[in-house]
Amino acid sequence: MSWKELRDPVHGWIRLSLDEARFLDDDIYVQRLRRVLQDGLVHYVYPSARGTRFEHSLGTMHLSSLMSERVIGEADGKTLRALMGRLGIHDDNVRVLGEYVRLGGLHHDIGHPPLSHVLDGYLAPLVKPEPQLYMAGVGKEHEVAGFMLMGSRGFRDLVSMLGVDAGVLRLLTFYRLVKRIRLVSRYGDSALSLGVPEVKLLEGLSDDELMLLESLASILSGGIDADRLDYTLRDLYFTGAGSGSGAIDIARLVNYLHLGRGMLVFDDKAKAFLEGYALARYNLYKWVYMHHKVLLFDEMTREVLRQVMTLSIASELREAALRFLNGNPSEKNLDIYTDDQLSVTIGAAYHGGLLEGYVREYADSIMHRRTGMRALWKRDEDYITTLGLGNAVMLNRYIDENLEGKGLGWAVEFKQSIINELRRILNCDCRLLVSVASFINDIGALIRNSDGNLMPINEASPLIKAIDNAWEQTPHIFIFVNSTELETKGINPGKVKEEAVKVLTRLILNNYN
Repeated sequence: MSWKELRDPVHGWIRLSLDEARFLDDDIYVQRLRRVLQDGLVHYVYPSARGTRFEHSLGTMHLSSLMSERVIGEADGKTLRALMGRLGIHDDNVRVLGEYVRLGGLHHDIGHPPLSHVLDGYLAPLVKPEPQLYMAGVGKEHEVAGFMLMGSRGFRDLVSMLGVDAGVLRLLTFYRLVKRIRLVSRYGDSALSLGVPEVKLLEGLSDDELMLLESLASILSGGIDADRLDYTLRDLYFTGAGSGSGAIDIARLVNYLHLGRGMLVFDDKAKAFLEGYALARYNLYKWVYMHHKVLLFDEMTREVLRQVMTLSIASELREAALRFLNGNPSEKNLDIYTDDQLSVTIGAAYHGGLLEGYVREYADSIMHRRTGMRALWKRDEDYITTLGLGNAVMLNRYIDENLEGKGLGWAVEFKQSIINELRRILNCDCRLLVSVASFINDIGALIRNSDGNLMPINEASPLIKAIDNAWEQTPHIFIFVNSTELETKGINPGKVKEEAVKVLTRLILNNYN
């Protein structure tokens, strides 16, 4: 077979068959990701962090191939063929299922909005898409959007070029989402699974077939999956932040990877490499994704978006967002629903004098990377000194528990409640922004010891336990103020910090007493 190779700075050469290369050129869903930044506004702090979802998707596809080739070789042949038959894949080559996993890696992020996670979850409430999946809490906005896109006629026709069943591809790529839809339909809203034929694909599978399917799906969305491995390596490379990246040896990790029952497991020889991954991932979240300045620009962008999307100048962007989230975008919609068009729309609204109040200043900050907003605390020692160690830890746990259990809706209300309370206390309608951040250190990897027993790496590794302790003392919340404005209004910025501590302390006492 002839191949085409793409040079990647993280993985070296990424190989595509000629059919895949031709397909990729026609894949408007993946090609759109060239104009969606992988890390949103991280480049405001780390200037070289300008990678896109496109190259990340290629990297995830590459790692998905390596991982699927490894574990499919360990699968029971009879169970593998039975599963393929149940899914309607009639091919003598059992490795064809690995091709589905590979294509899942390529398409796993096609549902991301402009600026990726910065706006993920913030657009659906503004444009109100039709599918109830967005309101059911079964997945994040970009997951549901990707799921909807994969169910469209346009996507089905596209992947048919490779002889691929779009339903099977959608099931493997968004397996956890399908499982949640199935669960909610069974015990809650019975109508939720209507129009989701993938739920029926799960019916009738034997336990062995279901466990094998779940194991393969975990390559794309699991504890240590192809997605997380790629963005960890890629973001460390392009930001130069943190340490530990040298310990992430992909070849060794894949070599120590094994097929478990409904999961992937690692040989205990992989322990050191898993620790390297855990440390690198922690550094990324702490110093990159949750850098206080990055979170500030994220919050300002969301404030600007809310106002911009109400303007007539954003009519094409609104239409593109709605059709994208509904899963039926035209090629023009896909071209518009990008970082480029968002930036142009914000610039036009700003220069056209269409933005009002603080939002105009926030737009100026986004466009020119300048702002008078400052965090009341920035680093671990500031946070602990300000709140006290016990209060800081309890507040962090409260934020983690609610973000994990209640999601983005809770975060939006929580942030606004703090702003409202501080404005009331200060008797000032002044500029205030609040950002909350969460990091789940449980990397979900299981180690198989020499005696055959399985143990979570979080329990087997003292180093990863130490990361848990470090995370508990890292700021999970930032409050931003404009000191010049406060002083102009006769308010000492130190007073705001003092009152913020009181507000947060009362919150802790109310929830833990």
